[in-house]
Amino acid sequence: MNGISSATVTSVTAELLGQGLISELPPETIRSGGRGRPKTLIQLNPDAAFVICVKVSINEIQIVVGDFTGQIRHSMHHPLTTLTLTLEDLYAVLEEKIEAIRADVCHTFQHLAGICLAVQGVVSPNSGLIIWSPALSFRNAPISERLATAFCCPVLLENDANCIARALTSHPEYAAYPNLIVIMLGYGIGMSVLIDGKPFLGTNGSAAEFGHTKYEPGGALCACGRRGCIEAYASDYALYREARAMLTLPPGDSAHPSDAQMQALNQLAIAGDPVASKIYSKAGRALGYGIANVLALFNPDLVLITGSGVRGFEAMRPSMEEAIDEALVEELIGPSRLIASPWDRDMTFLGGIAMTLHATDLQTLSGCQVSA
Repeated sequence: MNGISSATVTSVTAELLGQGLISELPPETIRSGGRGRPKTLIQLNPDAAFVICVKVSINEIQIVVGDFTGQIRHSMHHPLTTLTLTLEDLYAVLEEKIEAIRADVCHTFQHLAGICLAVQGVVSPNSGLIIWSPALSFRNAPISERLATAFCCPVLLENDANCIARALTSHPEYAAYPNLIVIMLGYGIGMSVLIDGKPFLGTNGSAAEFGHTKYEPGGALCACGRRGCIEAYASDYALYREARAMLTLPPGDSAHPSDAQMQALNQLAIAGDPVASKIYSKAGRALGYGIANVLALFNPDLVLITGSGVRGFEAMRPSMEEAIDEALVEELIGPSRLIASPWDRDMTFLGGIAMTLHATDLQTLSGCQVSA
């Protein structure tokens, strides 16, 4: 079917077995296909290599280790006040934490395939720059090259929404949609656009910043410093900012609300509290007008809404759908589907691991060893 001869397959397989990148399944799992010698089944060797995926977001750095099959094997969480970090502080923290987790797992795996740095905000994957992030006080920060030098491996810098989109597109339920919009609700609002199955990144990687498109010029203050962005109405911090003055809510950092704080606010909206319901309705309206623009511009097969903020989506949905209907004639909405995807685990890491493994050069990998 693929034009590769049996002899070539045998040769390539033998080389990969010799490098430890694949392994043979135990004899008891091998089934006879009829006449001739039984087929030898092979699989990726999970321990052949590992990927370190680092997520930088407001007041925390999370680090996971993914194996050669893309599964998460180890994780660490480091709370810290990210906005007080200088660029040199960030370098030092990342190098220290990555080295610590690398040392923890180096005896398990043969190779370090690469590092993925997933950042909340605007990044330039090609130049390795963190252009702007609400988690950091500095801008236009070069970071990929220094980490690559420190750990002698490729370093991918990615927007967290693009990592999530990568994880979702591998899911059978969504794989059939080549023109896909993924909107991530949470502390901020991100978006990833896939056209013919390929992510659209723009000139410097900052395309699809849906949260920073305008809903109301001169309106509510956004974390980016401008006013009237969709994020300033429908993000976690925007919802909590408006609610805290009128409702009794759990104590904590109201500028950076925790999951517990947001769950409490969400429950009030679900229970029909008039203040909370009005806040979520306003957020849904802003979200709806933004999605209407996306439908008119891209005519996607599917708009998929996900992220931790999807917990409040049902409270936003009625006003969101009403806004879409107000903004567009039916023909512009067309057959595009809009659904919410549950957020039962952070898919940023699964996507980041997959992207790093996809970018791995097996020739380079075969020559690298993890040092203890």
